[in-house]
Amino acid sequence: MNEAQSKRSPWVAVALSLVSTGLGHIYCGRIVRGLALFCASLLFAPFAFVLALLAPATPVLVLLILAVLGVVGLYLFAAVDAWRLSRAAGEAFTPRDYNRPVVYLLLGLVGLIYPMAAVAYLRGHVFEAFLIPSGDMAPTLLAGDRFLVNKVVTASSTPERGDVVVFRVPERHGQNWVKRVIGLPGDRVAVRDGEVFVNGKKLERDRVPDSHLAPLGSQVYAESLAGRRYFVQLGGGDAKAADFAEKSVPEGSYFVLGDNRDHSLDSRAFGFIARGDIVGGAAYIYLPAESWGRFGVLRP
Repeated sequence: MNEAQSKRSPWVAVALSLVSTGLGHIYCGRIVRGLALFCASLLFAPFAFVLALLAPATPVLVLLILAVLGVVGLYLFAAVDAWRLSRAAGEAFTPRDYNRPVVYLLLGLVGLIYPMAAVAYLRGHVFEAFLIPSGDMAPTLLAGDRFLVNKVVTASSTPERGDVVVFRVPERHGQNWVKRVIGLPGDRVAVRDGEVFVNGKKLERDRVPDSHLAPLGSQVYAESLAGRRYFVQLGGGDAKAADFAEKSVPEGSYFVLGDNRDHSLDSRAFGFIARGDIVGGAAYIYLPAESWGRFGVLRP
């Protein structure tokens, strides 16, 4: 191979690195470093899956965000380092046995296909990000909040009373809504004059005085359900909470309500939701609409 053919092009090295992390290093004759970077780039998906198995906690979200930033940093480092190595190789680079088009093609295909497949799998089965456009779930979730749904836990267990879940809306193709589970299969549920009843027992509420969570004209209460406490918002505007005549929740279905009880379109309007329509459980607020004090695990 002549000198022109042996020269390593910095632009080719960078392009190969962007196609598949570490491929630019292999192009420059650094196969050990290249394979190490290539293998490191494959670790994000299994790491995210392990994080989804852990109990929800703000440090878990921080680790997930750091992992995303680490992947971006790895790609940038590989591209810059490949550029530097190609410049250092000089004019008389001697190709190795692995400097073959077929090697570049195979690793390039893996580098292109794996990230797309990994993102599709993570989004479909592990974590999915959502933006909430309305105040139906205030004060728990505010309009403009960006949050993550954990699908791993939902797939391996059944929703419990008090869980906040994202689900496909009955008869509204392509729409996902977020509400709180109030009634499980077999429960008798009713809403009368704004009060919620589960199996004949009225849910207890304690007023949260002068809460900064409530907009003008609204009141925030701490509601108790099955040993769990969470905030609900009442009042505000001219809306009035819709009633719901007592019914038994069918097998395989759930009764859901928005936390902003007087301004929520929920099971009182569209009825029960099927277990198969539940996408996952809301787990983390990663970009809060207001104070960064709400960043992290979704609090009761």
